[in-house]
Amino acid sequence: MFEFVSQIVTRTPIWVWIILAALVFLGTQALRTRTVKRFTVLIAPIAFLILGLVSSRGTVAFAAWAIALLAVGTFTFFVWKPTAGARYVPEGDRLQMPGSVVPMLLMLTIFILNYAINVTLAINPALRSELVWQIVPSVVLGVLSGLFAGRALTMYRLNTATSTFSA
Repeated sequence: MFEFVSQIVTRTPIWVWIILAALVFLGTQALRTRTVKRFTVLIAPIAFLILGLVSSRGTVAFAAWAIALLAVGTFTFFVWKPTAGARYVPEGDRLQMPGSVVPMLLMLTIFILNYAINVTLAINPALRSELVWQIVPSVVLGVLSGLFAGRALTMYRLNTATSTFSA
């Protein structure tokens, strides 16, 4: 078992570990209260959207991911409106963000699922043709990405008219 895990870890490209380190760094930053430029809350969700677009696992998988992302993202943005206590700071168009573990959990969950899916497909490429294997992971990743994007867009839209939303 150890040899199997060791082979997976050693055969993982170095850039994957660099991305993981960057996500842990960003997640750690989100744990503390900070003031950031408003547009910065969109950077990580946009990166994950690009990742979702380029890591296409076929047309059906992409459609499942996109539908889940749009449905959950729309619900999160228009109905749930989670801001976790973020406040708009007009000086410099900034947001005061309270510390939260949510961004780290979302980023690492998306990363770990993508990693597990890609390792599984590398070990058993025949799964690419299985409809269930195309749809289920894509829907789960779409839901998580939709939560992440909807939450970020909700925070981004904080402005002088409404300095906070209730979550």
